[in-house]
Amino acid sequence: MTREQFAMKIHWQWIIWAVGLINVIAMLPQLVQIMRTRTTEGLSLEMIIVYFLIQIAFSLEGFFMRNRMLMVCMALSALVSATVITLVIYIRHFDG
Repeated sequence: MTREQFAMKIHWQWIIWAVGLINVIAMLPQLVQIMRTRTTEGLSLEMIIVYFLIQIAFSLEGFFMRNRMLMVCMALSALVSATVITLVIYIRHFDG
C-alpha cells in the first residue's frame, strides 16, 4: 500500500483539516482570558510574536504550494495571535 492509498484509507484530508482548526482555536482561551481580566502577566510578548511570524510563514507556504488547509488554518491562527499581540500591547502601554 502506498502512502497516498493509506492517506485515503484513513481519510487524512479530514484529519488534517480538524487538526488545523484545533490549531486555530488553541489560543482562543488565552485571548478570552486577556479580554476578561485585562491581565497580561506571565505572557511573553516576544514568544507570541515569534509564534505569529511562524504562522504567517506557514500560511505563505500553503499559498505557494497550493495547500488550502495550511494557508487557511495558519492565516486564521495568525489572526488570533495578532489579536493577542494587539491586546497585550494596548493593555501594557495604554490601559494600565
